[in-house]
Amino acid sequence: MEQLGALGALAEAFDLDDSLLSDDPPRTVGAWVDWVIYAHSKGDGRMTVATSGSTGSPRPCVHDIADLIDEAAFLATQFTGRRRVVAMVPAHHLYGIIWTALLPDALGVPVVARAIGAPLGLTAGDLVIAVPEQWQALLRITPRFPKDVIGVSSAGPLDESVATGLLAAGLTRLVDVYGSSETSGIAMRNVPASGYDLLPRWQLSTHDDEDWRLVDRHGRFWDFPDHIERISSRTLRPLGRRDGAVQIGGHNVWPGRVADTLRTVDGVADVAIRLNGHGRLKAFVVPKPDYDLAQLSAHIEQLMVARLANYECPKSFRFGPALPRNAMGKLEDWA
Repeated sequence: MEQLGALGALAEAFDLDDSLLSDDPPRTVGAWVDWVIYAHSKGDGRMTVATSGSTGSPRPCVHDIADLIDEAAFLATQFTGRRRVVAMVPAHHLYGIIWTALLPDALGVPVVARAIGAPLGLTAGDLVIAVPEQWQALLRITPRFPKDVIGVSSAGPLDESVATGLLAAGLTRLVDVYGSSETSGIAMRNVPASGYDLLPRWQLSTHDDEDWRLVDRHGRFWDFPDHIERISSRTLRPLGRRDGAVQIGGHNVWPGRVADTLRTVDGVADVAIRLNGHGRLKAFVVPKPDYDLAQLSAHIEQLMVARLANYECPKSFRFGPALPRNAMGKLEDWA
């Protein structure tokens, strides 16, 4: 059963079919790799990665492998002089595929996997690939980075105070990458610049009265995951998700869906959900009159375990008689 699952996952990810198989099913990792390489020997293959939909179900995103290799080849020109890639992200998501598999191959450098909680062993010439939450943790546990270490962040907004602190702690350069599972890399910036420069594959195109879309080298149009501000013909600034999602640990999370889920708890009159300053969700809960808060908290915890992924669960709760609103009646933030 495990072999069948592996074969199916490979076929889906690398656009394979059984006509490419021999009479004997592949039974080793080497045979699976041979299957993938043979299928893509002509250089016109595709790769499928998954992203979360608005209900949390996976949604396939198909990419031409030639486009991904071209992206890695361009990135290699931007990071010459690197001796290693230090991977802190998994390679089964597109960020990891580009930066910890294709880019090291283009640079001709080795990859080492590291995790926070163990010694990183960073040395001069390292290119560290991480997500914003990992960079925030690294800032707290790393008093000083070695010389000539470059950091890369993606899969969510990078807090400016964290970015500033990392540079003050000795990072030679910090690159913030803007992209999505649907598009791969779109643009990147060198912190502290606020504008993101488009990767060579993309051009900006007007769309629907001052809105913008992407055009690739084949003339295909792509929607931005965010509303954007055009700074120049090749520079932009993301302004916020179009679908209301936020990024938590590289996952798309919809605060509205989380709020709707918590409103089903017996004893909850209303809920507001926001992203807190530590990259996780927080909740403001309005209990129904005379409802015991300890009992309500227990009910909320039980429901979260049953119906929400860990990264969707709010990590802080505040209870009050009404949602916090300003003088105009609009929902406002809370401590």
